[in-house]
Amino acid sequence: MTDQSLVEKVFSPGSRVILEYVDLENAARSCGTRIEDIEGAYLVLQTPIIDNLPVVFRESQELTLRRLDDQKKEAYVTNVFVIDIRQGKIPLLVCSRPHKINRTSLRRFSRFGVDLPLLYSGSDTGGDGYLCDLSLSGCYAMMKPNPKVNSDTVLSLSFTIPGETDVVVEGRVIRTDSINGKDDIGVAIEFKGLDSALQELLYNYIFQLQLTADGILGSSPRDE
Repeated sequence: MTDQSLVEKVFSPGSRVILEYVDLENAARSCGTRIEDIEGAYLVLQTPIIDNLPVVFRESQELTLRRLDDQKKEAYVTNVFVIDIRQGKIPLLVCSRPHKINRTSLRRFSRFGVDLPLLYSGSDTGGDGYLCDLSLSGCYAMMKPNPKVNSDTVLSLSFTIPGETDVVVEGRVIRTDSINGKDDIGVAIEFKGLDSALQELLYNYIFQLQLTADGILGSSPRDE
């Protein structure tokens, strides 16, 4: 498939994408938006709305678009430039049409340390604990020893990302670890069946953690 055919498939009208950009205060940002249309040499995006206000962009500004694929293991990535801004109830960003699309693994994000209270439940068990780290593919949690939590156990996990509502994901236990000097056990979990909205929410949170780790942002989202 040629890049141009891939553009029409991946960035088709209605597709939801993650938009990464540098704002007017020179801070790196990430948010979700949708493809409005493809018009010949142009790709038209809906301007993201944050706190009921459209994000302000400038002409010639470079944007990175990231579309998570259905396999949840890779993402399509491309860069475009803002050509024009069409005013309206939801302003539209008229951008250059992508010419090259790359693929990147969602695992390019390392697991980032977090400290988030966790509730879990299975077919005949349940309990609480806390997340120690988080990635797009899974998490590592500390829990009280539970004979019904072992490899291949499927659990429903509930936790809250700072500034967001409760998150509920399903995951499969990969392994359990005894931790020297601790009563709790470590549990490695692989996420299963994340929908696009949940992928985006986790992506944005981890993206902010990465910016903090890289020194681009001054404080971690988990400290807000």
